[in-house]
Amino acid sequence: MKCWTGAVQEARSAAAGSSVVANGAVTMTVTTNSSNGYTVAVQATSPTLTAQTAGNDDSIPVSSLLVRESGTSAFQPLSDAAAVPVYSQGQPSAPGGDAVSNDYSIDIPFVASDRYSTTFDYIAATQ
Repeated sequence: MKCWTGAVQEARSAAAGSSVVANGAVTMTVTTNSSNGYTVAVQATSPTLTAQTAGNDDSIPVSSLLVRESGTSAFQPLSDAAAVPVYSQGQPSAPGGDAVSNDYSIDIPFVASDRYSTTFDYIAATQ
């Protein structure tokens, strides 16, 4: 699943040293009848966000990008080595599915102004 496109565009116009938070940047519906519930986790597919402009060799470590379950306060750094849990519940979803959303945050590093991107995999698994 590619995600955070809107937030990347927002971050693109932010100055180095500033912080950008994108609330509800990724939303999904999870449906399961597992009596033990489910978990949702996210993992980056590469260690960096790369610049989109030819000739710009700048990159941003994916760990600079932080994620949290919407409505919670603590952000966690993303990783390409391990999935980061972003939601869990110990019961089946509603019949029509449960809405789950994530917020993202980044402190803009000193890099050339550009659009930086990567791809994330979201994993929903029964418990």
